[in-house]
Order: sequence, then C-alpha cells, then structure tokens
Amino acid sequence: MSVENESARIVVGVDGSAGGRAALKWAIDEATLRGSPLHLVHAWRPLYRDADGDHDESEAVLIARTHGDALLQAAQASIKVTAPNLRTEKELSRGRPSAVLLEAAVGARMLVVGARGLGGSPGMRLGSVGLHAAAHGPCTTVVVRGYEHSRGRVVAGIDGSPESKRVLDAAFEEAWVRKSRLLVVSALYVHPREEGVANRTRALEAAQAAADAATYPLLQEYSKQYPDVDVHSSFPIGYPAELLVSSSAAAQLLIVGAHGGGGFVGMHLGSIAHAVVHEARCPVMVVRENRPTP
Repeated sequence: MSVENESARIVVGVDGSAGGRAALKWAIDEATLRGSPLHLVHAWRPLYRDADGDHDESEAVLIARTHGDALLQAAQASIKVTAPNLRTEKELSRGRPSAVLLEAAVGARMLVVGARGLGGSPGMRLGSVGLHAAAHGPCTTVVVRGYEHSRGRVVAGIDGSPESKRVLDAAFEEAWVRKSRLLVVSALYVHPREEGVANRTRALEAAQAAADAATYPLLQEYSKQYPDVDVHSSFPIGYPAELLVSSSAAAQLLIVGAHGGGGFVGMHLGSIAHAVVHEARCPVMVVRENRPTP
C-alpha cells in the first residue's frame, strides 16, 4: 500500500456482532464518502484449549482462525455488492482484539469500532474494546452504537482549548462530505456557590464572553474554508457531557476531543469524552493527533 493510501485508510474491526456490523456499515459509508481504502481487521484467539495443546494445527486454533477468515471474506463479499468501487484489504491476526486493532490503526486516517462486541453483560453500553480504542487509539477513533444512515446534523463539542481546532477541522470536513448541518456546542459550566463561586451571574457572563471570544473567530475562519457548510453555534448552560449526550439524539455524528482543556499530560481520555462514548445516542468521533507510522 502506498504512503498516501496508508495515511488515508480507514481501519474497522470485524467480529460478527451487532455492534461490529454497525461499525462496518458506518466505516463503509465513511470510506465511500471520502474515497478512502477500507482495512478490515479481525483478531482471533482459541476459545478453548484442546488435548493437542495450542500449536498452529490444533483444533481450537483452526476453528478460531477459520471462523475469523470466514467473517472477513463475508464482509468483503458484501462490500463488493453494496460498494463495488470501494478498495478493501483484510487482516487476520492472532491476539487480543484491542491490541490488534490499535496496532493495525497506526498511521491510518481513523479507527472504527462497535460500541459493544461479543463480550460483556447484556446491560453494558460500551465494551472493553470500544473503550480501549477510544482511550488509546493511535489516530482519530469512531465508536459506533446502533448506526443507521441518518441525515441529521453533525455536532461538535469544543471548550476553547487548543484541541478545539482539531475538533473543528474534523467537524467541518465531516459536515462538508456529508452535506449536513453543523452544530458547534460550547457548554458554559459554572461551579455552584457551595464550591466558592459567590456570584454565578457574573461568572456566567464571564464564561459567555470567553466562549464568544474563543469560538466566533474560529467559526469565521472555517466558514471561509467551507462556505457550503451550514454552521450554527450554541452556548448552553450546564455540564458539558450531559449537554453533548442530549444533542446526540438528533445527530448523525458527535465529535469531541480526546481530553480537551481539563486534562493533564499523559491523559488518554478525558472525563467528557469518556462519558460521551458511554452514553451518546449516535456514533462518536474522538479526535486526536495521529501517531506517525514507525
């Protein structure tokens, strides 16, 4: 694969689960919109230990490997019917799903995973692979829950931190390729009097002024680059994660930064992004600076 295709490719985990099928569908649509190659990845491990041990030709190994290959071949065959012009490649690797996916995504445009795979309890909204990918992905990661093609808006959550520009880069590009409206949300959150804020009205006014100063120049800059994108901004009062989850009900995609302005050096996933990938009602894109290919 060329360097250009390597950086443009979209990596998606394939495991045959309902969440995996939703992720695959989202990734196919995204790759088609962008003209990107799609890299299908299945991680397999023997599900039991047979009498012959764990060598390459044991029954447990052959069953797991054959099942994984069948899933990938079925996915490719389906894509040839629904998106015949889409370039695909498949990768069948032995190992823990999260580790295999993270390694496969190094240098890619984005990694796409289902919110839940085959494991976990029935009430679990986000599985370990989805959370691990969102927290440790080497590139922008999309966690897909119950995806159906939608013409709803794209929602971007920003907070005035340097990471906000990366979020807007992704948000305007996604809104442009999807021909959708874009809503930029910057929540105004002021701590209560009990935590030492004596005058909440004055604090909210200051927060609004700071949000205006940080947001409007950026939106004007991006609107010049993307004049066809219908963009609106919102400055609701409340806890950012709750407001973003609420806005996801009418969205086809919610975009947030990995840790925003409240994180610390070495932090993989901030509290807002963590809450959003657990609770959002649409696919969530967690934007981070891509790690270069070794």
